[in-house]
Amino acid sequence: MSDTPRRTLLKRIGIAGLTTAAVGTGTAAGRGPNHNTPNTPGQANARTRGRTDLLGHELPEGEKPRYTFGTTSPDGMWGGVSSFPSSTGTSGSDSNVVATLYDLSDLENPTVAHELEWPEENYRSNHMRFDGTRDGLYYVTHERDDDSLEPLGMSVVDFGWEEGTPEDPEVLATVDAPNTGSHTNAEHPEDTVIYMIDKASSEPGVIPVDVDDPENPVRHDAAGPDGYCHALEVDPIRDVLHCAYIGGDFVGYVILDISKDSLHPEEIGRFDYDDHPDYTEVGEPGFEDCHQAHFDPNRDIAIVGDELFGELPGGKHVFDIGWGEGSLDDPRPISHFYSPDAREQDVGVWTTHFHDILTDGDETLLVDGGYSQGFWVANITDPENPVATERFATDLELDRADTRHSPGTAPYNWSAVWNDEREFAFSSDTITGAYTFSVDARPARGKDGGGPGSHYDLEKILERFS
Repeated sequence: MSDTPRRTLLKRIGIAGLTTAAVGTGTAAGRGPNHNTPNTPGQANARTRGRTDLLGHELPEGEKPRYTFGTTSPDGMWGGVSSFPSSTGTSGSDSNVVATLYDLSDLENPTVAHELEWPEENYRSNHMRFDGTRDGLYYVTHERDDDSLEPLGMSVVDFGWEEGTPEDPEVLATVDAPNTGSHTNAEHPEDTVIYMIDKASSEPGVIPVDVDDPENPVRHDAAGPDGYCHALEVDPIRDVLHCAYIGGDFVGYVILDISKDSLHPEEIGRFDYDDHPDYTEVGEPGFEDCHQAHFDPNRDIAIVGDELFGELPGGKHVFDIGWGEGSLDDPRPISHFYSPDAREQDVGVWTTHFHDILTDGDETLLVDGGYSQGFWVANITDPENPVATERFATDLELDRADTRHSPGTAPYNWSAVWNDEREFAFSSDTITGAYTFSVDARPARGKDGGGPGSHYDLEKILERFS
């Protein structure tokens, strides 16, 4: 594995010191419209710092797949979006693309470097990640739509590491999964390890893969509790994995220690959703379908999102993992919030989805890809009072997108990630492709701090479903 050093002791001490500092930045505090209450039109946001503006957008010409998770390379020069090919029956195009690489050298003009087509039918990709320590490599997941197929897990793609190029990538290796294939994956930012996910409901689902030799990856024994771990994030500050278990024998938030050996995670803490109430109405917190867990880089908190379809949307929980009385051994929820326009899902999908966390000065912000909510921002500077602010409808080129495939109505935003190196957000919409955004802690604009009217027209979006 790589000899890339861990973060310095000074960095760790600095972060630890921040967790004991008083939270407060001069912005107004109070209970915002998304703190356990519905977002009623006319209510004013109590905390209004957090804005976003579109930088660039790219949707290639021709028939396209159903785009899924989007991410960036550590240096912010490349973006990647995984996708469901048409052969799986999840989209109405002739595309067999499982991953798209974007050149982000000009953030206002992202361009497609290549589209990776998978030679076998009935495989789809829900996730891709770039290598955390080396340039020119990414890892795209595979899931089978036919139980008779081999349960592929993940492919290693060279787009500049050795022989591959951004225009002519080379698939170096494919790692099999034990059961169903890998739904998501996560890179270690300081080690040559990738973690896959296997969707088995009654077996450990976190699978470490040693990719020190990208042409010969080595899969290690699965770790974690029995259950379907939907997604995880590597936290190099605390040397742990933050894991969201969405189904099977265990549902909830799990923390795995990788400080001793990144290839052999060990459980140190969990929060069991079965011990807590379900969602009952929009505005009340619930604990169901744990979807993603992500850590704050500067404070000992984590944000855990739920993904619910059906009548009620899921929201996001703020967990204390050392900020107050909680810890990595005993994570404790301290608040809950929804997407800005959360409502019952008879019209649109308002559950939260893949998010990321960034810091701008004294303010901490969250960005999320929220299906019908598009790309949106929340201020989480006060962990006990998170408040959603501006949003942007990722529905550009709607006329073309509206008839391409199910779900058929943009925005249908899948994910949002923050690139700290170049300070921009990258977001993927299932229908309309890849976006780049600026995000900062200036005061939010528009009615109720929701952003300029040109960014998001709720009435027009609701009309599309009728």
